[in-house]
Order: sequence, then structure tokens, then C-alpha cells
Amino acid sequence: MLKLGRYKAVMAVLVLFLAGTGALLALNYFFADRAAQSVAAVRSIGQQSLQARLVATQAQVVKNDLAARRYLGRGLGELKATVGTFDTALEALERQAMQAAGASSFGGYVPLASPTAQRQVQVLRRTWGEYRALLKPIVAFNGNPYVETADRGTQLSATGLRLNRELDEAVRFGTTRNEEMTNLIGALTGGVESDTVARAQQLRSYLVYGFGGAALLLIGCVFYFGLRLSGQEFAATRAKKETDDILRTVNQGLFLLDKDGKIGAERSEALEHIFRRKDFTGLSFDGLLRGIVPDKTLQTAQEYVHLLWGDRVNEKLVKTINPLAEVEVNVAAGSGSTDTQFLEFDFNRVRADGSMTRLLVTVNDVTRRVQLAHELLESQEKAQAQLDMLLHILHVEPRQLSAFLGESEVAMKMVNSILKEPAREEMAFRAKLDGIFRQIHGVKGEAAALGLKTVEQRAHSFEEFLAELRGRPTLGGNDFLPLVVKLDDLFGHLAQVREMVGRLAELRVAMSGETDSPSQSTPALEPRYTGPEGTLVQKTPLFARDPELARNADTSEAGALEASLKSLATRIANEQAKKVELICVGLEHVPNDYRRAIKDMTIQMVRNCVAHGIETPAERTSASKGASGAVVVKFELRGTDGFELVCQDDGRGLSADKLRQTAVKRGLMTQEQAAKLDDRRALSLIFMPGFSTQSEVTNDAGRGVGMDIVRNLVQELGGKVGVSTTVGKFARFRIWLPVPSKAQAA
Repeated sequence: MLKLGRYKAVMAVLVLFLAGTGALLALNYFFADRAAQSVAAVRSIGQQSLQARLVATQAQVVKNDLAARRYLGRGLGELKATVGTFDTALEALERQAMQAAGASSFGGYVPLASPTAQRQVQVLRRTWGEYRALLKPIVAFNGNPYVETADRGTQLSATGLRLNRELDEAVRFGTTRNEEMTNLIGALTGGVESDTVARAQQLRSYLVYGFGGAALLLIGCVFYFGLRLSGQEFAATRAKKETDDILRTVNQGLFLLDKDGKIGAERSEALEHIFRRKDFTGLSFDGLLRGIVPDKTLQTAQEYVHLLWGDRVNEKLVKTINPLAEVEVNVAAGSGSTDTQFLEFDFNRVRADGSMTRLLVTVNDVTRRVQLAHELLESQEKAQAQLDMLLHILHVEPRQLSAFLGESEVAMKMVNSILKEPAREEMAFRAKLDGIFRQIHGVKGEAAALGLKTVEQRAHSFEEFLAELRGRPTLGGNDFLPLVVKLDDLFGHLAQVREMVGRLAELRVAMSGETDSPSQSTPALEPRYTGPEGTLVQKTPLFARDPELARNADTSEAGALEASLKSLATRIANEQAKKVELICVGLEHVPNDYRRAIKDMTIQMVRNCVAHGIETPAERTSASKGASGAVVVKFELRGTDGFELVCQDDGRGLSADKLRQTAVKRGLMTQEQAAKLDDRRALSLIFMPGFSTQSEVTNDAGRGVGMDIVRNLVQELGGKVGVSTTVGKFARFRIWLPVPSKAQAA
């Protein structure tokens, strides 16, 4: 049902106006009908003259195009349209003549009712019928009139020749009979026109009186509507001003989208600040986003907006998959630069009379919110990293931790010294790289043995870059500059560990309820050494205040080393789904001068045994071995000859052939050179820098550094190292070291 609402009064006045006008027009209907017939007859007859000439002209144009081998589509189309128009007009004229035949002329003239006009119409129809028959095959033509020949170029095809003949006939007919048709039409027009003029004068007088009264009624309607509309316009202006105030003040970007994706004229001013542009006229939603979001995001947004226009799609459900809920954009910032922002788009359907007409789009700049979320996440990650580091520290025996920090600081200073050493030749750069590798690998190995994952991870990242440098064909001084940043990161992290150790010591003191008063019997904490940021690391064990922990802190160096080695072996075995049992013998006999070297060597060899030697339980079972592998570390005094360190596993052993193949594969030697190596020399390949039988690099293997470090440590101590193995049975590393006095003398 039609709901008029506030337009009831307007509709009432309009109905009154129409009723009055209809009554006036009804009085003049008879005369207007006669005049209309006359005008229609004159117009219809006049059209025939123009169309007849136009048909003849267009037929000639098509013939000329055919002769010139031009495209006929346009000419034939125009000819067909003109013939159709002429047909329609002539049929209308004929119907009008038939209706007028024998009609009385009540109150005036009936067009085409005279016998003369009737004869003229029949003659015109007959002549056109003949002409139309000649034009019929021409306007129906839709083939290709041309054919390409190799010697004569474009020629008329069979259909083209037939079309040419038909055009000749039509043009000849039009030339000879067109004047006859034109004269018939002219005579018919003249007869109707003279009577139409007289009828028009009579009709004009009636219309003047009738519409004069209607005009008076219309003036009254306009005056009435003007009063009503002025009040409505005032209300609309006030509403428009309020809307503008809202759009100018709101902080959100607001605009409407039509079904074609065009942005409406009304929008909030905040939109200009958000997108850094002022011209939105005629802009589409795609154009707004293009260039500031990735193409994939733009395509997804287009599909989503298209989905919103589906009436069957649940609006609440589709909002949950909004791809623009938080999107990164790059808007122009002037001078050719861009700023990264994060925008949030929200889409709401606008309905009128139950159907969807627009989409209301709300845009919020959520850059600060996203930044805060990122900062919070970074803060949480940092806090979690510090917590992880704290937990790792708490699991380390205080004396071992103190020793590790001191030795790591020495290693970092060694790396710094190596970086400062001048070098110009390729060999010198390679030597520097190997020296840094050994120091970092030692720190990484001991950190892994102690379970300090954060230190191990950073050292591994350092190694990653060192490995990349090793793979470069040439090295220069500038290649080492990034190592300074890596070294600073590792140095800084070790400083954080020292700082946390110091805080834990202070916390232990505070929790014990003691003070630093001189009257206290508890010894004061003495600084051990100073880190790069001035952090003091205490000499007293962290948990010396706790009797139970104090007993653990008094554990011998040998016990601490054994615990570290077992922890390392267990971790690597778990990561590789293996089972291993580590047996340590005689570590308490290691002299003080050799403790650091023995620790570094045993860490590298135990890691090597577990990572490379010990098989998985399935492999061991298939080889008739126990599921758990065994690694033995034994240190013995050999009288005046010095000491012997043995590290042995009952794993897969070492294959001399496989070692030769690996050396060739890694480019360390040629196939011919490898073939000349005996088994003893082939086994010694494992001590070469960069040599590893493992193709994949992990935290524990694949660098080819571990055994190289062992060899260098043995050489520095003046000792010797040997390897014995049986494939599938065992691998044994035997190291002979002189007594410390002999080593120093050497």
C-alpha cells in the first residue's frame, strides 16, 4: 500500500489540479484528436520523401564501398535501418488511410479521407513494394564479399558479385523511380497540409482557453507548495548543517559505498587526514586502496565487499572474516616518502524499504594501538627471555657458572683482539676467521654443556655468519665489520647474565635477613671481575647462604665437569631420539693447568660421539646392540710420560672410505688426492677445519669446527692425538699430554 505520510496535502492539491486540467482537456479532445491526425499525417508523409531519397543514397554508398573493396558493415547497417524505418512509416500511413476511408468529417476534416489521397497512398505503396523487393537481398546480406588472391589482391567473391548485381538493379530502380515517389509524396503532403493549417487555427483557440484556466489552477498550486516547501527546505538545511558538523567533528573516517563501489559525496573530514588526500570525487573503493596495500590484500578486499552485497549472506557472520579488520597501509608522506599506518575498516549495510542501498564504511587509524600491542609483545618476549635465562642460571652450579662467565669474557676479548689484528692477504683473513670460530665454538660448547640456551643460541647465530664468511670466494677487511655487531650482541648478553647473577646474589642476601653491617660474621661479597658495562660479578657462590646449596657449591671441579658432560650428552641424545649413557673416570686427576683445555676437549668429543657416533635405538637393535649407547671419558696419569685422555663410544665408528668421499664432496681435495690417502691419514681428516660428515648444520654438529678445536688445543699443550675405530663397533680418541712442566718447557 502507498504510504503518503506528510505528502497527503500535496497529493490532494495535485489531484485537484489534474482533475481540473482533465476536465478542460476532455472538452477539446475531439478537436485535438483531429488536429493530431492531421499533424501525424503531415509528419508521416513528409518522412516518406526523406526516407525514399535516403534509401537511394545509401544504396549508392554501399555500391561505391563494394567497388572500392571497403568494409560494408556500416553502410549495410545504415541501409537496413533506413529501409526498416521507411517500411514502418509507410505501414502507419497506409493504416491511417484505411481508417480514414469512407469516414465522415464531423466537425471538421479527416486526414487522408479524400479519394485523391487514397489513390496516391496506393500508388506509393505499390511503387515502394517493387523497390523493397530489390532491396531485400541486399539488407539481408551477411557474408564476405571479398576473396584474397596471390596475383590480383582483393577481388569480389561469388557472393560479392551477386551482391554487386543486386545493388546495380536497386540503384537503377531508385534513379528512375525515386523522382516519381518523391512527387507522389509531395502532392500527398500538400493536400493534407492545407487542410491541417485550417484545423490548427480552430484547435489553437480551444487550447488557449482551456490551458488558461489550467494555468490559474497551477499558479494556486505553486503558491501553496511554495509555502510548504520553504518550511521543509529550512528543516532540510538545518539537518544538512548538523550532518556537516558531525562529519567535520567525528574522528573516524566515514563514507558510503554504492553497489558499483563508488565513494559517495558525503564523507567525514577525518578521511582526508587518514589517507593524506583531499580528492575523493568519483573515486572507487578499489582506487582508494590501490597502491597503499599489497595487491593480494586489495583482491581479498574486493571479494569481501562483493560478498557483503549478497542479501543471503549473514551480516554478523561475514563480519567475522573481515580482511580489513586490521590492515597495514603505506600512505604518501611528501617528498616521495611513505608512512606506515594500520587502519581498521568496518562495513555496515544501509537499507531502505527492506532492500540494501549502500554500505556505510567506518575507518579508524589504529596505528598507535598496534604499536602498543607490538611493544607489549616485545616486552613479554623480553620478560620471557629473561625468565628463561634466570631458570637456566638457577640450574647451573654456581662455581661452574662463575668459571664460565670468566672464561667467556676471556674468549670475547680474544675475539676482539683477533678482529683488531691487521691483515692484508687472503690467508691472514682466513686465519683470523678460524681463530674467531674456535673461540665462539668453545663458548657455545660450554654454554650447551651448562644448559644456558640463550647464550648457546646467540653463539650459534654468530657461527652462522662465520660460516657464511667462510663460504665466500674472497675475504676483505670490510667483511669482518658485521662481526663487531655480532660480538657486541653476545658481549651484551653475557653482561646481562652477569648482571642477573649479581642481582640473584643480592636477592639471596636480602632473603637471608642479613645486612652488610661490619658486625655481621658473614663475609662480604667480593667482586670477581668487571663486565663490559661495569657489572660486578661476585666471587662468593650465589647460594652460599643456603647450607644444602653450599654443599653442592663445594662439589669438586671433576664432579662439575662430569655433570656438565652428562647434561650435554642427555640433551643431544633427546633431541636426536637416541639413548646414551656417559661414564667418566679419573677426571679428578686433571691438573689445574689442564682443567680448561680438558673441559673444552671433552665437551667437543662427547658432543661428537653422541651426535655422530651413537646410533638410534632402532639402528642399534638391528645391529644386535643394546638400545642405549655408551660413551666413556677416561683420564689417567701415565707416570713421567704425562697423561692420557680417552673418549670412546660404541657407535657406528668411522669409515675411511666415507671420510674420503666427504672430503672430495666438500672440495677439500680432489678424487685423485683422496684415493692416495691410507686409512690412517683418512681418519685424520676429521681434524681438518670445516670438515663434517653431516650435511645439515645444527646447534651440535655440521660446522666442522669441534675436532679442529681439539687438535689445536692438543698442539698448544704439546701433546698428540690418535684415532682408532672399527666400523659398526666403536670409535676411540686417544690424547697424550705431557706433564705441565714439560708442556711449558716445550
